[in-house]
Amino acid sequence: MSAAASKGAVIVTGAASGIGFATTQLLLAQGYRVVGCDLARGRLAERDSADLHFDALDVRDAAALHASVTAEAARGHAITGLVACAGIITRTPYLELDEETFDRHLDVNLKGPLFACQAVLPAMRRQGKGSIVLFSSSIARSGSAHGAHYAASKGGVLGLARSLALETAREGVRVNVISPGVTDTPMPRGHASDEEVYAKAAKVPLGRIGQPDDMAQAVLFLLSDDSSYVTGQDLRVSGGANLF
Repeated sequence: MSAAASKGAVIVTGAASGIGFATTQLLLAQGYRVVGCDLARGRLAERDSADLHFDALDVRDAAALHASVTAEAARGHAITGLVACAGIITRTPYLELDEETFDRHLDVNLKGPLFACQAVLPAMRRQGKGSIVLFSSSIARSGSAHGAHYAASKGGVLGLARSLALETAREGVRVNVISPGVTDTPMPRGHASDEEVYAKAAKVPLGRIGQPDDMAQAVLFLLSDDSSYVTGQDLRVSGGANLF
C-alpha cells in the first residue's frame, strides 16, 4: 500500500492559492492524497502529482461538493480529512453594507464549510475516523472596521465547528478550527498595499506576519494522529497577536 493510500485522501477547498495551496503542497510532501477544490486551477497548475486531483467547483454548490467526495471514494480512496480554506473578504463601511455583499460572505465563508462538512461526514462516520479543519480568523474576535460581514461569517465558523465537534466526537470524527492572524496571502492585498500588509508586523509579538506555511503546519498537526485528543478547539496561529 502506498503512503497516500494508507493516509487516505484530504479534501482541500480554496486549494489554488494562499493557505490552501500551501496546505496542499505540504500534505502531498507528507504522503497524503489531496483533492484540491477551487474555482480554477490557479497555482495547482504548478503541481504534477499522481496523488493530486483537481475539481473545479464553487463551495456554495453543495451538490458539487458531494459529487467530488463521491467520485474520490469511487476511485478507491478513503476520505480521512477535510480542510476548508476557501474564503472571501471585501472592505465595506457598515452603513454601506448591502444584503448582496453580506449574503455572499456568509455563503462562501460559512455555508461553504457547512456544505463541505456535510459532504465528507457520511464517509467519515462509516469508517469511524476523520479530521476536519475549518478556517476562522482573528477578526472573528477582534472585529474589524469595514469588515463586519467578514467578522460575522468567521464568527459563525467557530460556532459551527464546536457544535459539529460535539455531535461527532463519539464517532471518531474530530473537528477543529484555525484562526490566522494577518497572513502573507493574496487576500489582504485585495484591500491593502504590500507596505501596509508588512507594516502590521509591528503589532505582532513575534515580529512578523504569518506565512501560508505557518498555517499549513498547523493543519498538518490537526489532521494527524498527533492531535488525536484534540477536538472542538480554535488554534490561533497569530504570532501572539489577539490573545484574548
